[in-house]
Amino acid sequence: MRAGWVTLNGEVEWQYQRLEVERMVQHVRGVVGISNNIIVTPKVSADQVQAKIEEAFKREAEIDARHISVAVSDHTASLYGHVHSLNEAIAARAAAASAPGIATVESHLVVTP
Repeated sequence: MRAGWVTLNGEVEWQYQRLEVERMVQHVRGVVGISNNIIVTPKVSADQVQAKIEEAFKREAEIDARHISVAVSDHTASLYGHVHSLNEAIAARAAAASAPGIATVESHLVVTP
């Protein structure tokens, strides 16, 4: 820590771990800022991550997986297609974010009731 600024470095497997470390550090007395340089490094291939996201879509009751496609590249899941509600779009985004190695979700989903 330098003048209240904390720099976090390292690797984790899941995005929630990266965010949890940051959340924990921001509650330490004297911390005024955080640079989170923690990298999300998947232990699986992009194809495996894509398959896990698609499986999660099928399990999630709110998501109609037939109209959503997923592309995974460099820890980013990109969602394409259309959904029937904003709740379905949020659920799809959450399912993608929970996949191993995903640090960012880009939603290109269109809501068409």
